[in-house]
Amino acid sequence: MPATNGIIGPSLANFCVQYNFQVIAIALEVAARVTHQQSWVATQNMSVIFVGCILGQFTMGYAGDLIGRSRALSLTLCIAAAGAIGSAAASWGTPAAIYGTIVAFRLVIGYGLGGVYPLSATKAAESDDDDANSIGRTAWAFFWQGPGMCAPYVVAIILRACLASDAQALQWRLLLGLGAAPALLAMAFLREDAQEDHGRDAAAAAAAAKAQIQRDAKTKIFWRRFAGCGGSWFLYDVALYGTTLLGPTIVEDCFRGKNSIQDTSWQQLVGLSFNVPAMLLSVELLNRQRITAKKLQIAGFLLMAFAYALYGVLDAVQVNAWVLFAAYCFLNFTLSFGPNVTTFVLPAATFSGDTKSTMNGLCAALGKLGAVVGTQVLPVLLDLGLSYVLGACLVTCVAGALLTQVCVEAKAYETVLLEADAGEGGVA
Repeated sequence: MPATNGIIGPSLANFCVQYNFQVIAIALEVAARVTHQQSWVATQNMSVIFVGCILGQFTMGYAGDLIGRSRALSLTLCIAAAGAIGSAAASWGTPAAIYGTIVAFRLVIGYGLGGVYPLSATKAAESDDDDANSIGRTAWAFFWQGPGMCAPYVVAIILRACLASDAQALQWRLLLGLGAAPALLAMAFLREDAQEDHGRDAAAAAAAAKAQIQRDAKTKIFWRRFAGCGGSWFLYDVALYGTTLLGPTIVEDCFRGKNSIQDTSWQQLVGLSFNVPAMLLSVELLNRQRITAKKLQIAGFLLMAFAYALYGVLDAVQVNAWVLFAAYCFLNFTLSFGPNVTTFVLPAATFSGDTKSTMNGLCAALGKLGAVVGTQVLPVLLDLGLSYVLGACLVTCVAGALLTQVCVEAKAYETVLLEADAGEGGVA
């Protein structure tokens, strides 16, 4: 674990990201017990946050290069916190009004969380003068998305145990509103660093970033690296969010029946808890430089493909429910091993200082476009059968491994760019 305190804020911000991404699945399960839900509710609530994410990644990543990483990260977390509180406190009236309000605030939350990706990665990478371990610091900050993914189900279990069964409306509101807590806590840790950004010359930073992008965009290596970082993130998020947000449905498929909220929460918590050791293993491998980020990403994509195939075969032959659930736990492990970490750290380690935050935002935006595709397309395929979902995810993972092999370079960006300049006269 890095010794510096500079990654506490980015770590809490990453915890906030996955809590707010994942909480909607269990919150809607609780809300369905007391409020009628039409078919559009789940799909739109799960995908609209990623639309907001794309917008936030485009704009807030650029803001990080203009006004400073800490100030921009504090701003984007404030927006996310406001969205989380609004989704819980402002959703009243008819079912259509309640869910329409939640959808609107999920867009706000997504805009705020979108900025976390480029800003937390860049902030963590720059939190120490030791450039040699920037990937390790970025990976450790990202690790906290794993516990954040599990946290909504922990909260759901606690609320179900502490509140009366007729207080389910309060339960789902608390689940959504508590998404503001890690955002506000992260802002407290970022306050001192944000004050240091006040003297930043935004005009000069904007000019430097623009000049750097224009210069780099003339080289083939720039576009290949962008395709490698952003394209592989796109393919990974199709599989990741399309699967995890369908988690309660997949768990019910494992046990061939309708579960209670308590049972679904426990089973999802157990399944998602396998994300934590997977991310720890990935971070440790990168920290100790046992494997390059490129090789780890390829291995992770292929392991995901194997896990999808394994679950599909076991589901088809109708094995014992607990055997199938074990395969689901293994699938969750593979979803957080490799690409889950490397797609986050590669852009920060790839692009140069003047454009690092901006390009990280663009790569992250491609990733969340993949999340939109996953949350829109995979539920449609699920209506045809779970095997169609598993097959689509398997193909996506294989494509991700191939794209990584072709487009991602193991060397530092500046080194490759200098070689490209020397070999091609600097112009593609």
